[in-house]
Amino acid sequence: MALRWRSLPVEGSLRELFAFVAIAFVVTYATLAETMLVTAVASIIVVCVAVAVSLSDIRWAWALYFLAICSSGVQTTVSGLTVRPEYFAAPIFVVALYAHSRRDGTSAARRPVHGGVYIGAAGLVATGLLSSLLVAPEAGASLRMGVQLIVALLAMIPLASVNIDIRTTILWGSVILCTISVASILYFLVDPSRRVSGLAFEYNIMGSLCVGWIGVLYYFADDAKVVTRQVFAMSVPIVIALILTSTRAAWVALGFILLFWAARNVTKQPVTVISSLLAAALAAFYLQEIYYSVGDQDTFLWRVVHVVDIQTGTGAYRVQLWNDALTQIATRDWGVLFGTGLNSFPQFNPVDPTFVAAAYLSSMWLAVLYDVGIVGTIFFLTLATSLFLAVKNRWRAVPLFVALAVCTSVTNIIWFAFPWTLIALVVNASLVGTTVPLRKPKRSARGAHRRRHRLVPS
Repeated sequence: MALRWRSLPVEGSLRELFAFVAIAFVVTYATLAETMLVTAVASIIVVCVAVAVSLSDIRWAWALYFLAICSSGVQTTVSGLTVRPEYFAAPIFVVALYAHSRRDGTSAARRPVHGGVYIGAAGLVATGLLSSLLVAPEAGASLRMGVQLIVALLAMIPLASVNIDIRTTILWGSVILCTISVASILYFLVDPSRRVSGLAFEYNIMGSLCVGWIGVLYYFADDAKVVTRQVFAMSVPIVIALILTSTRAAWVALGFILLFWAARNVTKQPVTVISSLLAAALAAFYLQEIYYSVGDQDTFLWRVVHVVDIQTGTGAYRVQLWNDALTQIATRDWGVLFGTGLNSFPQFNPVDPTFVAAAYLSSMWLAVLYDVGIVGTIFFLTLATSLFLAVKNRWRAVPLFVALAVCTSVTNIIWFAFPWTLIALVVNASLVGTTVPLRKPKRSARGAHRRRHRLVPS
């Protein structure tokens, strides 16, 4: 059955569209402004307009929030605190979700989020704040990271439990990330010496974001009402941008997703699957031959050949820091239970092995153990396990969780909102469901039912 999208503009859409353009204009002007007064006034205007637009329609609330979590590289520092768009977008989105749930007549039918999610999130934050306050050498710096962790987790539970239209959510998210990816690819074509990072904090974060979104699309792939042809087409630039980030962990994570896809479809589409795997293998061998002819160290081709290399380059650098972290953890007595405070590794290691800057503990798994100890790690594992158990189709969610686990093994993304948001989307589909009426209900003797959604059969 063919499906078509009605034009998205509906009541009040012109006002919202102009408001969105105004926000983009004001943000751009504020970024270029040299005076604090202009920046402050622009920020107030942005927040006010964002609140008004978000409360009027959950679609625009989601668009603003998702754009904000994709823009972790857009930041400023106020009194030592790094401020990012998601700091403002997260509470606004939570309020918008609450307002939407009050308007939505079916929200009462949703199932509650697993209690382990609440326990894990609250315990992780509480342990982190306590150890930061009592143990961290620089309590202020660690407490600021605690604020960032709270912001990252803030919208997760409301998004997982409020009844939203997953189809529109996936469509608009794909449009936003695809637009960022296309712009980044065009910029890369102008200057190929720079790795693609989009609007993210850095290229590893961009790679993790892209592969995480591909994992979400994989989860909904069997539902043609969610992953439409338009959404599938928009995933192509996202994958290209992911590859151009030159983030090897994201490449490995994408490989896991492709292997899951191949395993599920090899009996249905054997020719397509086998051809795709052969093409990927030939491309890898071809790039390897080119590298050994003309490749230099730490280039794109070098990274292709040294995907899992831990003896040279950044791989060896990370392993050295991991060993340092394990050594320091082993020397603690009772301190191993609660850690030394959020993001405290740079405080104990102000100079890294290159003698350039403070050391950065890239592995989230080690960083959690280092920062919040065994107790905090148990709370974190409770949170992660409860989120996975809350997913209805766990086998379909494995690629998403594996992809995020692989990426976070070499880049600590626990402080950012996007991994928790992506997980919340698949949990939402399990607690609320993605099935919504597509056909206009038959009129009954009591009157006609009102059609709520814009995706209708043609």
